[in-house]
Amino acid sequence: MVKICSEKYSHENDEKYQAHFDIFPYSLSPFQKHAIEAIVEGNHVLVTAHTGSGKTLPAEFAIRHFVGLGKKIIYTSPIKALSNQKYYEFTNKYPDIKFGLFTGDIKTNPEADVLIMTTEILMNYLFMDTGTGTDTDRDATNLSFTINIRDELACVIFDEVHYINDQERGQVWEKTILMLPEHIQMVMLSATIDNPAGFAEWCENRYSGGKTVYLASTNHRVVPLSHYGYVTTTEAIFKIVKDKDLQKKIRDQTNTLIDLQSATGSFQEVGYKNIAFTQKILQDNRVQINRKHTMNQLSLFLRDREMLPAIAFVFSRKNVELFAKDITVNLLEDDSKVPYIVRREAEQILRKLPNYAEYLQLPEYTRLIGLLEKGVCIHHSGMIPVLREIVELMISKKYIKLLFATESFAIGLDCPIRTVVFTSLTKFDGDGERYLMPHEYTQMAGRAGRRGIDTVGYVVHCNNLFSLPTLGEYKTILGGVPQKLVSKFRISYGLILNLIKNGKTRDFDSFSKKSMIYGEISKNVEMCVSRLDQFESAIQKKRDSLKMARTPETVCQQYLGLEETLKTSVNKKRKECERNMGSLIDQYKFLKQDVAAVKELADMERNFDREKGVLEYDTNWITSQTNLVSKLLENDEFIEMDETYCGYKMTGLGTIAGQLAEVHPLIMGRRIIDSDYFANFTVKQLIGFFSCFTDVKVAAESRSVVPSSEDPVLNREISKMVDMCNYYEKYELDNGMNTGIRYDEILMFDMIQYSMDWCDCILEEDCKYFIQNVIVEKGISLGDFTKAMMKIVTISREIEGICEMVGRIDLLYKIRQIEKGVLKYVLTSQSLYL
Repeated sequence: MVKICSEKYSHENDEKYQAHFDIFPYSLSPFQKHAIEAIVEGNHVLVTAHTGSGKTLPAEFAIRHFVGLGKKIIYTSPIKALSNQKYYEFTNKYPDIKFGLFTGDIKTNPEADVLIMTTEILMNYLFMDTGTGTDTDRDATNLSFTINIRDELACVIFDEVHYINDQERGQVWEKTILMLPEHIQMVMLSATIDNPAGFAEWCENRYSGGKTVYLASTNHRVVPLSHYGYVTTTEAIFKIVKDKDLQKKIRDQTNTLIDLQSATGSFQEVGYKNIAFTQKILQDNRVQINRKHTMNQLSLFLRDREMLPAIAFVFSRKNVELFAKDITVNLLEDDSKVPYIVRREAEQILRKLPNYAEYLQLPEYTRLIGLLEKGVCIHHSGMIPVLREIVELMISKKYIKLLFATESFAIGLDCPIRTVVFTSLTKFDGDGERYLMPHEYTQMAGRAGRRGIDTVGYVVHCNNLFSLPTLGEYKTILGGVPQKLVSKFRISYGLILNLIKNGKTRDFDSFSKKSMIYGEISKNVEMCVSRLDQFESAIQKKRDSLKMARTPETVCQQYLGLEETLKTSVNKKRKECERNMGSLIDQYKFLKQDVAAVKELADMERNFDREKGVLEYDTNWITSQTNLVSKLLENDEFIEMDETYCGYKMTGLGTIAGQLAEVHPLIMGRRIIDSDYFANFTVKQLIGFFSCFTDVKVAAESRSVVPSSEDPVLNREISKMVDMCNYYEKYELDNGMNTGIRYDEILMFDMIQYSMDWCDCILEEDCKYFIQNVIVEKGISLGDFTKAMMKIVTISREIEGICEMVGRIDLLYKIRQIEKGVLKYVLTSQSLYL
């Protein structure tokens, strides 16, 4: 049973675990003590706490504790950047402990005590692990580490485990937790989530009689947050508004902080109304305050009131750079050395890379240094990783006073700041503009306030820059209501193939019935059964009452039949129908009343049948979806029945598909076989082919809707893949399948020619021209292009593992040339954290 830890820690336990608490040179919060107790006692712990509350401490204790016992730990994070940063942080903090890093792009120190990796890598490892700790399966799947899960691994730390609620990737966490053996302890670190006890209970119930989950939560913020609005204006308004009292009110409400929500969470309606009033005055008098003036005024305000350093969230990568460029005021102290040393220090940091000179020549690097010299900087996913890491290192050196960043910076990355600035409260989510969800706002706002330095964290809204939400909308955004936790588990092709690979040959639905989605379905079934009971009772009462009706049932049915006929009748037939209906009404005084009751019963019976259909669908959903996926895999010859064991086994085609996680496994698996392992493809064509699985976002007006490379042979090969994509999409739609695959997103054709042209760039001058001119014309950032090339390499590594497994030396030779063909110049997997 889940142990819900109290907000206090007992004196008795304090004494029992004091030696463990004393490892840390400061007093611990109760939730931290509960977490340490759980770890020492061999149980799991789910820690839910606000950013900056110290929820990483239990993870650090677990690392020291299990390494001290001679065991190994896996530390997972949701993004590569966070994995890299954690590796850098831990290796510096604990020089006596060996750390390894595995992110797909980077692989280092596979024999380490602590392996830091993305959650996807752990999931893939668990699915192929046989529990023996041998290298056989590892080599086939091209993973560069091995660990004896049964004997060596003691604990898995899930950082940012609330990612289990992520729409696209949440199922990775769910499947990983399901695959972990019973003996392995879990330390789960999360932002505040909805119903954490329910999540903890699911984790605990994976195994009957297993370990207890300690739920160690705190809603207390070590540094409380105060939320404010900010409106600025120019002297132009006072040339229009002549009323002295109104002028005074405008001056009182501009260039100052306006209370929106107190540190105790109380929304300030007076402040909201004051902002609305000022905005209306400016709008009514057509006074436009541009972005540059607004941001410079706010920057000066924050500087003069010692509210820096600050991070300003901007929900567009393009605008991040424009905002930063707008800042012209000096934010650094008068005696600051930053303008004179930052260029040299950045260069020194880069010099650890063998090709550092290439980075120094980038226009992006020059612009970055120009911003850093002002104490301003940017951070977004369109930047190449090395430049993002320079920014992160400069933040740690306290050289940056104002950082403009996209929402992704709120995910776990360490950034000690005092103030968070919102330049907007809306974001584009792929379908359109919408207001921030409360949990999104809370995650970003939570960056404000430095533990041990600040007594309060400031959150400031640039109200000049966006339309004011309604009072209700504003309250909701700031309300901090956690996101409802809903399972993202899907029964996919990869799941069934992985289960067979892991040794399960039948009853695949038994695995899925341990998932969170099964619990959600079970609750729906319970509610459905309850509704059916109510319907049944109501129907019986209605039937009993109709027995007392004063109009014979046959007459009621006759009347209803005439009503139906009337709907399609015309002329004489219609008049005859109306006469017959009128005759029945004259003959039976209560006919209409009784017909209405018969209709009501019919509606109730229809609702009952509909609800029964819902019950049947929900009850059978997991088994039905599993059978549909299995049947397709069997029909398309990826798996076949093994009569010896009365279950399924992989075919040669299925074995290939089972090694593919970066692409649609069935499409790529089939293309490998049908093309005889890409026998007629050149290295350049393989690069173009694999580029179809990259996911670079291109503006709609520039997007390619068909394969349009300069190579007609390659275009035909890609068209075959498109046909297969259409086949699987139609099959899934026709059969009501939900594998989680978004077929409108799995193939893109914009990178085909660009990736092939990049492959042709040999000289440094060619590479430089390409990244500064060619991809810019398409509107692709250098960071996005780098990610696309890394994706191609990741796909090629999966194919490489297949070649080694089946002994196709011809394709292996070509595949091994891909990495050096696309990862060159500044497009590399290098990291400053290593």
